[in-house]
Amino acid sequence: MSGEDLPWIAGDLVITRDALDAIEAHAREAYPSECCGFLAGPASDPRRLDAPTREVNEADKYHRLDPERFPRTSRTYFKINELRAARGFEAAAAAGQPIKVIYHSHCDAGAYFSAEDAATFAAEGQLMWPCAFVVVSVVGGEGKDKKLWVHRPGTDAFDEASREVVPAGRRRRATRT
Repeated sequence: MSGEDLPWIAGDLVITRDALDAIEAHAREAYPSECCGFLAGPASDPRRLDAPTREVNEADKYHRLDPERFPRTSRTYFKINELRAARGFEAAAAAGQPIKVIYHSHCDAGAYFSAEDAATFAAEGQLMWPCAFVVVSVVGGEGKDKKLWVHRPGTDAFDEASREVVPAGRRRRATRT
C-alpha cells in the first residue's frame, strides 16, 4: 500500500476538535483499561478525520481464554477483533468515509508508540493496516497527551507525525498541536 493511494498513512492530518475530544473521553471512561477504536473521514478530503468509532478492547477476553499466549490484560494491551475491523475498513471505504486511524490509549504512561504496538502493526517492513495511529495518554484517569504516529516505509518502525486540530465545521487548518 502506498502513500499515493492512501495519503493519510503519511501523517499531517487534520482532526476535528469534536473527534479528538471524543477519543479522549473514551480513553478516560475506559481507564484503567486501554481503549481502542477508529477515526474516519471523507474520501474527498483525505487528510481530514471527523468520525470516531469506539471498538471493544478484547484483551481481557483473550487473556482469560489463553493466558500463556495472551499474558497481557487490557491494563497494558489492546486487541481489536480483526475480522470485525477488516469488515469495518471495507464498509467505511465503500461508504466514502474510509478509516484512516486506529486509536488506543496508554494507562499511566506516555502517548508513545510502544514496541508491542509496532510489532502488531508492521511486519517485515510492511504496514499491516492501511492507516495512521493515535495514542492517548491517560494518567490517573485524566487525559494528558495525544500523538499521531505513522509507519516508516520499509521498516517496522513508527514516527511521530504532525496533526492539526480544527473546529468541527471548519475545513481549513486552524491550530497545530
